Amino acid sequence: MGINLESRTIQRLYQQHPVSSWSREPTGKRGETPVRIHALGRFSVQTHHYPIALTQLRQQKPFELLQALIAFGGRDVHRETLAAALWPDADGDQAQNTFDVTLHRLRHIFGIKNLFMLHDCKLTLSSQMAWVDVWAFERTVNFNERLLVRARDPAILRQLSRSSERLLNLYQGAFLEREAVRPWMLSLRERLRSKLLRFILDSGKVWEARREWGQAIRLYQKGLEVEPLGEALYQQLIICYRDSGRFSEAINTFHQCRKQLAEQLHIQPSPVTFNLYQSLKSRPTAS
Repeated sequence: MGINLESRTIQRLYQQHPVSSWSREPTGKRGETPVRIHALGRFSVQTHHYPIALTQLRQQKPFELLQALIAFGGRDVHRETLAAALWPDADGDQAQNTFDVTLHRLRHIFGIKNLFMLHDCKLTLSSQMAWVDVWAFERTVNFNERLLVRARDPAILRQLSRSSERLLNLYQGAFLEREAVRPWMLSLRERLRSKLLRFILDSGKVWEARREWGQAIRLYQKGLEVEPLGEALYQQLIICYRDSGRFSEAINTFHQCRKQLAEQLHIQPSPVTFNLYQSLKSRPTAS
């Protein structure tokens, strides 16, 4: 079953990422840019390796403009889009004037020429001047999905293991998870979360097919840190524990799943999860 499961996963990924579209492995050019911005988990900014204080009241709106710019992609974002997101109650002229003043203040905070470029009313954060963890995460997850297409190659598999570690290190939490929630944050937050969980499930099944239980288990556990209600992750974790002979841990995982779903969603696990649990009851409970 594992091989068939892997084959379906690989077939889908090949359709999404044909081998001809491969690029070089992401290198994460943090040391080559004067600005580093972390927005996954805790928001922080560094210029020339020195952190910028984010607590001054006067700087809050400029940094919120930076956050919104990243949320909308960071490149060629129309100023009307940003103004409407940040000042929804202001009329058109007032919002545009406030945007211009806030952008001026943001540029002044960094003091780096061409970091923020405004052309034809569209704002861009220079990728030559700034390293952003969100961008590095997306490059890495896309690269890893292309690696999965050729994961039968032992060299590619080793590369996948290294790159997966880098991906998990990049994802320090949800996009701006410690900031006050704004509507414009939510789309990117959910997209990044979904990308990570999809990759974890796809790559976990590749490791399962090779009976590399430790690799698969670690991935699924990371997935549950991101999504504690992810029943598919619990299911794969139960399978890994069961097929590696760790039956007591498989049973504990089922009970953890049932507890989370009952407490948070007031529902029971699906029949698939219950069937996995039934498959454990005839097995020895000692690891």
